[in-house]
Amino acid sequence: MKKATFGFNINDIAEIAILCSLAIVLDQFCKIPLGATGGSINLSMLPLYIIALRHGWFKGFIGGGIIYAVTTCIIDGYGFQFFPLEYFVAYGSVGILGIFANFIYKKFNKDNKYNIMIAYSVLVGSIALAAVIRFFCGSIDSVIFYEYSWAASFAYNAPYVFISAAVVCAVMCALLPAIKLINHIYPSSYIKNSQDN
Repeated sequence: MKKATFGFNINDIAEIAILCSLAIVLDQFCKIPLGATGGSINLSMLPLYIIALRHGWFKGFIGGGIIYAVTTCIIDGYGFQFFPLEYFVAYGSVGILGIFANFIYKKFNKDNKYNIMIAYSVLVGSIALAAVIRFFCGSIDSVIFYEYSWAASFAYNAPYVFISAAVVCAVMCALLPAIKLINHIYPSSYIKNSQDN
């Protein structure tokens, strides 16, 4: 299990690189800007959640909190003072979904509505928790670096974080059957290991 969780084979690296690249494209070119300091509604978190769901919490954290976070921090150009909270922790929080990936798959693979509803509930709850973490990270940085009041910081960050999370959550719920099929046909090393156990 350790090797599947923490080890990378060439297929894992290629898939994570492609999904991180897609996340960057979605962040840079497919967004609705909401504010002068960078907030926008977009689907950039979607490929990062797919990484966590297919490759587990560690690789989800590496994909979101390091690869995607470092790249977008450089592209955004706001400075590395924002990196620890607004990039590293905020985007690394996608790994939360990976913690529950095996549980979601086991429940979703059972052919009864109760287990499938549990799988969707855990998926939605994981995405909601990651959104809350991202919201507080952005809010703290707004207070520290832009000298917003807490109320102004919450008002600024809440719309783009939670609207984006809601849209991504809906798409993830719609994609879960397709991800299940992909896992059956083309399992990642993490999925293979979880199926063997």
